[in-house]
Amino acid sequence: TPIILNIIEDTRRQAVLRSGELYLEGVKEEIARKNLTSEFNPKSCEIQENGNLLCDSKDELIIETSGKRPSGGTITFENEKVTCLSGMDMGDYTLETDENGNLHIIDGEPSASCGTGDSEGDDDKAYKDPSGANAPNAENLTPVKYDETQKAWVITTASDSDWYDYSRQEWANAVILNDNGKLKHEGDTLIVPTSTNTETDVKAMFVWIPRYEYKIEGTYGKHADGTDGTKETPGEIKVNFIGTDKTQETEEYHIHPAFWWDNNSNNVREAGEELSGIWVGKFETTGTGEAPTILPNTKALVSQTVSAQFDTAKKIAVNGYDSHMAKNSEWGAVAYLSQSTYGKYGNTNYTETNKEVYINNSGTMSGPGYTGRSGGSPSAYMSEAGTCTYDNKTPGTEADATPLCGGGASTTGNITGVYDMSGGVMEYVMGNYNGTVTKYDGFSSMPAAKYYDKYTSTTPTQACNGGVCYGHALSETSGWYGDSSASVSSSDPWFAHGVYFLGGAAAGVFHFLGESGVGGSGASFRIVLVAA
Repeated sequence: TPIILNIIEDTRRQAVLRSGELYLEGVKEEIARKNLTSEFNPKSCEIQENGNLLCDSKDELIIETSGKRPSGGTITFENEKVTCLSGMDMGDYTLETDENGNLHIIDGEPSASCGTGDSEGDDDKAYKDPSGANAPNAENLTPVKYDETQKAWVITTASDSDWYDYSRQEWANAVILNDNGKLKHEGDTLIVPTSTNTETDVKAMFVWIPRYEYKIEGTYGKHADGTDGTKETPGEIKVNFIGTDKTQETEEYHIHPAFWWDNNSNNVREAGEELSGIWVGKFETTGTGEAPTILPNTKALVSQTVSAQFDTAKKIAVNGYDSHMAKNSEWGAVAYLSQSTYGKYGNTNYTETNKEVYINNSGTMSGPGYTGRSGGSPSAYMSEAGTCTYDNKTPGTEADATPLCGGGASTTGNITGVYDMSGGVMEYVMGNYNGTVTKYDGFSSMPAAKYYDKYTSTTPTQACNGGVCYGHALSETSGWYGDSSASVSSSDPWFAHGVYFLGGAAAGVFHFLGESGVGGSGASFRIVLVAA
């Protein structure tokens, strides 16, 4: 006798399957069908730890059988029928589906995890990037992609092959939805702030930086044709995407340090601390100290000490992630990937010096400008509103600049990358000289070691225990694209990057300097999420 599978409506929200049917084995058809009236027709539902069904980012239904609920897994729908089950753990029982979309409860192991009969199930259905980049960990985030036809961000799913393609410099984006956004579903467009409208469905936008190892050949890298890079036109930083199981570096390569999260702050690399990637704030932090956001076309959050920035970053709370102020090494992870074949350096829409990330030239002498703006060139001069918005596809402003204006200010040369890493406002990072606090930075003592990079020398070539800080965008990339630099000191122990809208040619992804940690109208920061 089969066990009855009860589909129970979540009393906290409206049920979802618009004229959808979930079939149960062993009961009469009129009882088995669960026809629910709503405007929502999900394509994929994840089982949460509490047994709730998270359907396209909404808790909608609860599955129970004999008083038990599944502790994980995914249900995939197609044409309102179940087509795939994976990772469904019901304790003593197992779920499977047949080719007709019927759900069955069985004892023991299922014969197949998907109705196709393919035992690989979820692995075969999951999208695999041609570059080999690790799939984003987007649990409790909402995957989005930019729809050129609608000129808008659209909710998508992790299985969508259009979500990202690092081999084409298209990086994965995900968002935290606000209350308005949570009412929307897969395929719906999202409202984000524009030049004339501050309404939004989104609280924060992030970009996935997959785990990789890298190699820099010579002082300025080498170009694809084998010629040496120069200070004005650096060459490629060679990148291999790698899994968390790879902890031994390929000869001449370095596994980027941003992908180790020292969870217990003991400075020992231990099992479970390797990251498949990190989520980096797409824009400089916006909003307020109590309610931070990460949005385009919005004034950057400034006038905070480093300590206040550190506290603010933790207020972007996402279940399952550690939200924190970007470390210096995490800035380096984005910068290096930008200078690889997978970033703006590899984008054939840009040549020569235009491969450098364009400056955000938005701002005034009295305060910051808007996030995501672009000057249309690496060294454009100040403009109160900025020359182009981040989604502007017109050519650049320089006479010889055929590249795109808005996307040119991102790390990919298109809308999928990370913005504001050159210009906008200077960004403090959690990189500190020898655990030094000042009377300006707001700290009474340093936070846990996992939250900052500690440098033991004021000389960048010796700052990591007497040697080069590989991957930190310090001595390895010093002077690239002509970006200026100045190191930390006992009075200015905090690293900062990017310079601000007046930086001109000095502003850039590879610029760095030491600062006291004082708050000012020209300094902001960036937020990073790591799976905790």
